[in-house]
Amino acid sequence: MLPNPDIPPDWHVIHFPVNPRYTKQGTLDGAVGFDARGKVTDPDYPTATGYGEYSYFKPRDAYALKRRITRDQQRLHAYYESVSTDAGHHSGNDPAEAQSKAILRSMGMSVGQQDAGRGTDGSAAASGFSHRDLVNTYVWTAQGGFFAETTQATDAVSETTSGSYTFGNMFGGSMDLTFGALGLGWSARFDASRGGGFSTTRAKGKDASRSFGLDVQCAPSGDLQRRDKDGKPVYDAAGKPVLVPGKVDAYRFLTFYLGENSANFDDFYHKVVDPLWLSGSDAPDAAALRQTRQSSAKPPCWRILHRVTYVSRVLAPVPPPGAAPLEMAMRAENIDSNYELIRRLEPYVRPAATSAAALAATTRDTLAAQLPELLPHSAEIIDYLSRYFGREN
Repeated sequence: MLPNPDIPPDWHVIHFPVNPRYTKQGTLDGAVGFDARGKVTDPDYPTATGYGEYSYFKPRDAYALKRRITRDQQRLHAYYESVSTDAGHHSGNDPAEAQSKAILRSMGMSVGQQDAGRGTDGSAAASGFSHRDLVNTYVWTAQGGFFAETTQATDAVSETTSGSYTFGNMFGGSMDLTFGALGLGWSARFDASRGGGFSTTRAKGKDASRSFGLDVQCAPSGDLQRRDKDGKPVYDAAGKPVLVPGKVDAYRFLTFYLGENSANFDDFYHKVVDPLWLSGSDAPDAAALRQTRQSSAKPPCWRILHRVTYVSRVLAPVPPPGAAPLEMAMRAENIDSNYELIRRLEPYVRPAATSAAALAATTRDTLAAQLPELLPHSAEIIDYLSRYFGREN
């Protein structure tokens, strides 16, 4: 069988299962809730009882990617800003001028446009071209809903073609005749001239732009209250809602768009797709992916991925045996979750989150003034706040 030559290559969607030990739907951090003995882990993450990077929860990977994208954008922005085609700065034979013009033409920009816009327009163009990878921040809380901080990028292409033609001619002549005879004189003068001119100028232009961004929707249930067997909400003796231990009451994640790169091809086949399904399944999608596995060529691919950087779960009213000392101290202070602890401390410690030393000192001072019973656990709380504010190394 051969492909039909009359049908050009087109888009197609192939469905595949994700490697469950890479990221797994249904668990943000390798856990699925609490029981009487403590945290319940997913079967694919049996060691997720303590702190670690499991499933989508990979803060080190997330912040390393974010820092890399920021550095690349700053470097590209500075490079495009440094490219100048101003005739006042370069001579007509300057190699740097020719190189900069060639770079701009390769990006789809007309040199005339860049010359006219070295001020604000040039800076805006540099900002647009320096955005290739995107990273968005999203936060969900059971009480506050969904918050998004997003960025978009725009590709702009401008093409201008112009021509000018001028024609002119001029003819002229002059003749003087003077003679005399018998005391008489005669004089004659003849002048003739002719002129003409023709000029035409034509120009045409074409502008095109393309914007792309990430649109993420997140709407999990914010109901954390326990229900009885009849489905009615449960309250304690004080009339306060009884929450289900282990439910997620807040989490934060980053969504990345990574531009075309051969490294994304390697990650897809070596990390993302389920290796057992890819090698052993007789499904048509698996066969298609095996055929497109060009390990030698490694064609560049773009990629979208999610990374969770913070997860908070409702703590049990009575900590189970073997619970962490910090969890026991938090429950003694009627703090329901890690997110509630952060909400109490954040107004005091956020201004000091610019450095590790300042954050540690401010956290200890805040605990001594606001929650002195938690001061013996300051080291663990400082470490937790460092990860929350993205100071993970």
